[in-house]
Amino acid sequence: MTNTRPRTLSRAALVSSGSEQKPLAVIDIGASAIRLVVAEALPGEPIRVIEEVERGVLLGKDTFTNGRLGLATVEATLKALEGFRRIMDTYGVDRYRAVATSAVREAQNRETFLDRVRLRTGLDVDVIDGSEENRLTYVAVWDRMRDDPALTSGYTVLAEVGGGNADISLLRDGEPTHSGTYALGAIRLRQTLAAWSGSQSQQTRLMKRHIHNVVEDIRSEMPLKRADSFVALGGDVRLAAFQILGEPESRGAVRVIPRGAFLDFCEAVTGDDVEDIIERFQLSQADAETLVPALLAYRELLLETEAPHVTVPEASLRGGLLLDLAGGAERPAFDAFRKQVLASAAGLGEKYRYHAEHARHVAHLATQLYDALQSEHGLGERERLLLEVASLLHDIGLYISLRGHHKHAQYILSVSQIFGLSRDEMAVVGNVARYHRRGVPQKSHPGYAALDSAARVVVNKLAALLRVANALDADHARRITDVDVVTESDAMVLAVRGTGDLTMERAAVLHRCTLLREVFGRRVVFREVGGSS
Repeated sequence: MTNTRPRTLSRAALVSSGSEQKPLAVIDIGASAIRLVVAEALPGEPIRVIEEVERGVLLGKDTFTNGRLGLATVEATLKALEGFRRIMDTYGVDRYRAVATSAVREAQNRETFLDRVRLRTGLDVDVIDGSEENRLTYVAVWDRMRDDPALTSGYTVLAEVGGGNADISLLRDGEPTHSGTYALGAIRLRQTLAAWSGSQSQQTRLMKRHIHNVVEDIRSEMPLKRADSFVALGGDVRLAAFQILGEPESRGAVRVIPRGAFLDFCEAVTGDDVEDIIERFQLSQADAETLVPALLAYRELLLETEAPHVTVPEASLRGGLLLDLAGGAERPAFDAFRKQVLASAAGLGEKYRYHAEHARHVAHLATQLYDALQSEHGLGERERLLLEVASLLHDIGLYISLRGHHKHAQYILSVSQIFGLSRDEMAVVGNVARYHRRGVPQKSHPGYAALDSAARVVVNKLAALLRVANALDADHARRITDVDVVTESDAMVLAVRGTGDLTMERAAVLHRCTLLREVFGRRVVFREVGGSS
């Protein structure tokens, strides 16, 4: 929507302030608009937005109709980005991040487009996936609502209907348990029905039916009915909040719309065509085209919940990008992020009826091995988290079949989303889960061969650890409670602590340690060190 909020600092004031910390900037190339935010992030202080600029360019109209970005659209985007670059240079921007979402992500000529942007403007653009969008949006919402019961208590649906997709998460006590990106974006919906030549009312009915079908699919993946809070993001729902509540939008505001008032507003607006909306709300053509489809999507999602209100925070993908880029105290700590990822992974495990106790125990043993061998594998906390996720979900292929369930696990993970993990990270998780049993990684395996060389090395290391951790709980009895690794000459001694007869676990480990031996270059010894403490 058109930005009317005042700037916190003028360009001249900032340039003359002599601040040692240079401003930073984020650019969001969306399906309906391109947006720039320039901000100042001083240590120990809240981020201060200096300037926000928006240019309405309907990239999604091209991609969702023809699968490619057209010449005129590319040129309009380049001109907008050239202007953004000049603004950034005026402020002396020190750091920036530019991202593109569904309209560029799905375009067949995206690589050509990104190359032209780089050559013409000098900007490097990251094409992010739905999981990264969900994570960044959550970061922004958490910054605004960390003490709000609508976010932190019970079940909450967090929804943002963009131009190309809708990003939807289900939170339990503030932590994401399910998240996904769905083809429910406002421009995509319009383009889907663009060939329909019926009346306005007929088009509206057809759009409602299409949205209802998509939401039914979402409902099959996450229990929306449990939600007693509904948090909605995006310019379209912010406009609705302003029209319903009659309150000016202030920075950092969180507004609450009664359920009935929101549903009534949606019903009143959906009968208007684009020209009526432009005149009624004084919107641009680009903003007017997204309003009705977006509100219909929010309406259908709200009806699936028990929420008595629609909570509308002033938070966005761009806010999450700023917090991510700035770092510091305002960014959620990695431990909190890890909990959110694992909660989402557990939600996926529940969907496929995983053996939760075994899964958690294998994850416990795998991370003990990871920590004990830190100096050997040289990986970081992010890879440790991928190992945890793969350990939790290594057996979900049993939902399909006992036979070949390791391969089924990889397939399920390849088509699933876990909050905060990118598609590349999910590919690593899927491969690690695939090799928890039977054959070891081979370049003849398509999923493994599709990884780059660095990712294959990570898979080898993590899969070696998971195979042994799984063997340590071979019969799901959890007799081995802890494991450590002691290096002796050319051997890795697995010092295990447990109860009862560990003969089966010893045999399983020595049978499945081949990959561990190959990856770390040492023979493996199984040694009991006493009962559980």
